[in-house]
Amino acid sequence: MKYSPLCIVLVLLTCQSYMPWKSEWKTKDGTELFFAAVSAKASQQAIESGSLAMRKSTCVNATNLLSTSPKLTAILLEQESVELDEVETKDLSRLIASHKIKPKQEFCQTEEGSYFFTSPAWESCQCIYTIEYPGGRKQFRQDLTQIK
Repeated sequence: MKYSPLCIVLVLLTCQSYMPWKSEWKTKDGTELFFAAVSAKASQQAIESGSLAMRKSTCVNATNLLSTSPKLTAILLEQESVELDEVETKDLSRLIASHKIKPKQEFCQTEEGSYFFTSPAWESCQCIYTIEYPGGRKQFRQDLTQIK
């Protein structure tokens, strides 16, 4: 039995499933890095426009804005299961800022499955950013101890 290429594409499009990424520490090329999963939404204008390219670009741009904000501090703290009060969180944010850490975007994916006729793809998305914290996780934990 032969299947047409269109049939195969339709099956692949309808069978895709979204697997969320998680934030975690990993070693890459001998360096301990924090991989931060950042989620965001496309702009309302992009969603209403129906343009896939506009949805994707505004969604990815939104993750870029979040990746340079206190959101990363919150993701790091969540990973270590540590709660800080408002003053301690500000102190940690200042410490992280003093390291001049520049998150690097690695990958992005739509948070929706693909559909053939009406596609919600890229209305929301998730990107992975790598963060090279000086001294890695061990130093981050020591910095947390000093702040608390």
